[in-house]
Amino acid sequence: MWLAITLISVGVVLSGCQVEAPIQDPMIVTARLVDLLHDPDPEVRRTAALSLGKIGHSAAAPALVQALREDPDPVVREYSAWALGEIGDTLNHNAKIHLVQALGDESIAVKQAAATALGKLESSQEVMNLLSEVLIIGGRDSRRAAVKALMDLDGKAVYPALVQALSDSDPQVRQGAVAALGELGDPRARPLLRRRLLRDPAVGVRAEAAYRLGLMGDRDDLPALQRIAQTDPTPLVHLWATWAIQRITG
Repeated sequence: MWLAITLISVGVVLSGCQVEAPIQDPMIVTARLVDLLHDPDPEVRRTAALSLGKIGHSAAAPALVQALREDPDPVVREYSAWALGEIGDTLNHNAKIHLVQALGDESIAVKQAAATALGKLESSQEVMNLLSEVLIIGGRDSRRAAVKALMDLDGKAVYPALVQALSDSDPQVRQGAVAALGELGDPRARPLLRRRLLRDPAVGVRAEAAYRLGLMGDRDDLPALQRIAQTDPTPLVHLWATWAIQRITG
C-alpha cells in the first residue's frame, strides 16, 4: 500500500483521475510508473524512476534502460541507473550492456550511479569484458567509474582488469585499482602494490599502496615500506608507510 501512497504524495494523475484506492499488485503499479517515465514533467519522471527502483520488478527494466539512454534530464538518467541496480541480477544482457555504456554519460552523477549499479551484479564475464573495454578506450571519468564498479564486484574474475588499471594515465584510476586489489586480498597483488609504492609519481597512489600493504602484507613487504618511510618526501606517504611497518611487525 505504500506504493500507492508514494504516487499520491507527488500528486500523480493516473488514467485521468487521482489515485483514490491503494494498489497492492506490484505489476499494476510498475506498469503505471513505466507510463510516467514518459511524462513531460521531469520531476514526475524522476519520482517514477525512484519508485520503480523501490519496487525492483524486472518488468520495469526495458523502460528504465530507455530512460537511461534517452532522457534529456540527467537526474532521470541517474535515478534510472540506480533503479536498474536495485533490480539486480534479474537484468538481462541488454540492460547490463547499457549500464556499462552509461559509464560514458556526460553526467558524472550518472556515471557513478551506473558504476554502483554494476557493483550490485554478479561479476559475469560479459560485464567484466565490457568494463575492461571501458578501461582501455573510455574517457577519464568513465575509467574512474569503471574502476569503482570493479571494486564493488566480487570474485577473482576482476583481478586482470584491476592489474590493467594500475598502468592508467589518471592517478585516481590507479589509486582506485590499488584500493580494489587491496579489497580483493589476492596475494598476487602484493608485488604490484610494492611497485606502485616505490615508483608511482602520485602521492595518493603511493599512500594507498602503503595502507593496503599494511593490511594484507607480510615481512616480505618490509624492505619496500622501510625504504619509502625513509626517503619519501611526502608526510602522508611517510605516515602510512610507518603505520604499515608497525602493523606488520606487531
